[in-house]
Amino acid sequence: MRFHKLALSIILAASLQAEPYTLGQGYQVNDMVNVGGYFSSEFAKKGAQETITLDDVAVMAYGDIDPMLSYMAELEAVGFYSHNMTTGVETGDRKFHIERLYGDLWLSDAYNIRFGKQITPVGYWNKEPINVLRDSSSNPLYSVLLFPKFLTGIDINGFIPGAEGAKYHLFGQNNRDLDPGYINIPNTHFFGLSVEKELPSDWTAGGSIGDYITAVGNQHTRYVQVNAKYDDATWQMMAEGLVAKSEYDDTSSDNTLSGYVQGMYRYNPQHAVITRVEHFTDHHRQYEDNIAVVGYSYRPLYPVSLKGEYQWHSLEHENRILFSFSVLF
Repeated sequence: MRFHKLALSIILAASLQAEPYTLGQGYQVNDMVNVGGYFSSEFAKKGAQETITLDDVAVMAYGDIDPMLSYMAELEAVGFYSHNMTTGVETGDRKFHIERLYGDLWLSDAYNIRFGKQITPVGYWNKEPINVLRDSSSNPLYSVLLFPKFLTGIDINGFIPGAEGAKYHLFGQNNRDLDPGYINIPNTHFFGLSVEKELPSDWTAGGSIGDYITAVGNQHTRYVQVNAKYDDATWQMMAEGLVAKSEYDDTSSDNTLSGYVQGMYRYNPQHAVITRVEHFTDHHRQYEDNIAVVGYSYRPLYPVSLKGEYQWHSLEHENRILFSFSVLF
């Protein structure tokens, strides 16, 4: 906790010495230090329950120490404040956690090293953790429940020699997370490989394999993941899918399957309509859900996002309405 307070104080103090400010671009303190942040708020209606939440509050610092070395530090408080409008109950967690704290060593186009706590380089959705930069209010279950969203370790990455437009990430950790209170699946072992290739006509495609062991319950999971995306100035289509096999302490094993397809139509730079269908099946927990989402995104400025959506679930008690407002500083 002392580290979190010290890092937060340094980031806020540095911002007072910054150059003139532009919304969404952070404060440039000097050539090596940039300071920024974001927040996201949400209104949710699920059945008779209505809730307003200040969900994410984050501050971050980043910069280049020299041409070969850069860094990123990000602290975030999730569920900062919540008010249940139906019951009147107020809750909140003001503790800031380490979301990212890493360095990048840039050696060549084919070989670079990222070390520290970082985003797991899988697919598209997981690599975009900031709400304001996404085009829908909610995350697909695929991106939350099936693999660790973060790793505290090393990611070796770069362009694959001889394969134009192809990138790779070889990553792993063999230790606990830098901040165990801020990860969706705490683990002590996590290794994987991801590849992605740029294709003609605005397409990209790729896939990942991975292996992790949970810190609690000793669940051993191996997964295979695929993804594809089309994106031009007007249309975007993206799809991701993952199949995982898990082994448990009682010697049982089961499969989990999930995926989504999302489409977006931008009829001008500020307005977009989004649709998504997704499926999730966990045989071990005997849990299955099919979800359809229709949403709308409005950006009066790129760093400011207002979004709304309705979700239909095959589990009827999960149907909900979401509205969010988020800003990148």
